[in-house]
Amino acid sequence: MSVKWGANPNKKRFSFKKILLTLLTVFVFVATVSYIAFETVTAEVSVIQNGEEMSTLTTANDVSGVMDELGIDVSKHDDLSVDLDEKVTDGMVIEYTQAHEVKVTINDETETYYTTTENVKQFLEDESINLSEHDEVSVDLNTDIKDGLAFTIDKAFKVTVNDGGKEKTAMVTNQTVGDLLKDLDIELKEHDRLNADLDDRVENNRSIEIVRVTKEKVSNEIEIPYETETKEDSNLLQGKSKVLTYGQEGKKVETYEVTKENGEEVSRELIDEEIVEESVNHVVAKGTKAPVQQASNSSSSSSSSSSSSDNSSGEWTTFTSTKYSPYCSGCSGYTATGVNVKDSIYHNGMRVIAVDPNVIPLWSIVEVRTPNDRFKAIALDTGGAVQGKKIDILVSSESEAHGWGHRSVQVKVIRSGK
Repeated sequence: MSVKWGANPNKKRFSFKKILLTLLTVFVFVATVSYIAFETVTAEVSVIQNGEEMSTLTTANDVSGVMDELGIDVSKHDDLSVDLDEKVTDGMVIEYTQAHEVKVTINDETETYYTTTENVKQFLEDESINLSEHDEVSVDLNTDIKDGLAFTIDKAFKVTVNDGGKEKTAMVTNQTVGDLLKDLDIELKEHDRLNADLDDRVENNRSIEIVRVTKEKVSNEIEIPYETETKEDSNLLQGKSKVLTYGQEGKKVETYEVTKENGEEVSRELIDEEIVEESVNHVVAKGTKAPVQQASNSSSSSSSSSSSSDNSSGEWTTFTSTKYSPYCSGCSGYTATGVNVKDSIYHNGMRVIAVDPNVIPLWSIVEVRTPNDRFKAIALDTGGAVQGKKIDILVSSESEAHGWGHRSVQVKVIRSGK
């Protein structure tokens, strides 16, 4: 049997096994190296996203890469427990909370915020938005924060209400004037005035004024002055007078509508008038009989003496003077001779004075001289305090009368009333 060189079957079989073993060795080596390399370049990371935890194997070098692998877009408002450029380590825990958009309107001005807080109360504290006890928030403070949440805050401010002269202050939000008055239990009456409309916003009317207006009817009983009639009497000597009928004042009831603002009277309107008692005229007889002249020495002497005693000599004499008005307490407005001086302190162009008839007879015309004035006057009145050389000068007001006091004046009789 002949054997060819190189055709040994055993040698061929050995070469195949060797090759297979070599390939297997290489595969195991590559797998081992790959495993070691994989274990070396990967890390297991836990990511807590909005409260939910997930684990992931990552080959990223930093946190930013991990978030990119998970498809999480981190904005500047989001909360991240580590920095984006921090290196990844095996077993790292990354907490991520996405920020929500919140719109807050404060006194009609709206601002947009981004927050990761859980509820409205935490959000306000985080953003340093302080609330007073009078501020109003449109949502409950425990409301959960959700994306797109919007709410309003009405900040309270001080307002003053002047209610008929009495001031009230209150901390309020921008409500209407009508709502404010309702909250303060202030009720407006029919005639009251308000310096704003009830529908106006309080913010534009921080000083609210209420004028309390009342109208009431008031009745007064007043006297009706009597008229004075003068009748000529030929049986009386000239310059003499006699009362025929004494005047009697009447009475009437006047009803007024009185308007008051904040308790002070501002107007009074006469709405009714009723006469309850008629007045009676005062009738005076005035003498027209001429005196009989007797040419005798005794008569001349008597006449001269009379002239001297009644101050008709035409000489200046010093008198004490006071002043009075027709409106004093208890005054009727009529003189002792029955002349009405309520409407004027003059009679026939002359001032009216009260005298002692024993010194200056009634109806006498005199001239009065003061340091600053000089005038004619007629003696038409008397008085219990007017005695001797004293005159009381009629003036139009009580204040002028009181201000005069007692002063010396010069009096000259121009024509005696006898």
